Order: sequence, then C-alpha cells, then structure tokens
Amino acid sequence: MTGEEEEAPIGQALNGLNVYPLPQGWTALAAIVLVKCLDEEGRSTWAFRTTDGLNDEELLGALTVRTDLLRHKLYDAYTSDADDE
Repeated sequence: MTGEEEEAPIGQALNGLNVYPLPQGWTALAAIVLVKCLDEEGRSTWAFRTTDGLNDEELLGALTVRTDLLRHKLYDAYTSDADDE
C-alpha cells in the first residue's frame, strides 16, 4: 500500500467476497479486515486494512479479544477431542 493510493468502498475493494451482515438495526462504524490473497505472482499472502474511525488502542483491544476467543475455542476443541480417545 502506497501513500498515493485512494481509499475505496469495502464492497468495491473486496469485490466478490461475502460476509454475514450485521444484525438488523446495527450501524457499521469502523472495520478491521484481514484478507487472504494471491499476489501478482500467484503466491498466497495476507493483506491487512482498517477503516477510519479506529484508534490504535481500539484496534489492539479488538484484535486481542478476538485472538483470545479463538485461542479458547481451539483449545476447547483440542481438549474435547483428546477426551474422546
């Protein structure tokens, strides 16, 4: 990403990808997007984008909470599989 690039609407920037909608009555304020991509040479890579409206503390907090929730989910799945043996 260069300083010369202009922002684009998420639907345009991530054309062809779908996500589940927000619950009825909710209004989107900001977003954190981690995108698995193929680069120009066909290699799998990752791109990370954020919208305006998030400060660094909110970004870190959201990523930390999501990481912890996923870690617990994976641990629970692993330990419940081990209990089945």
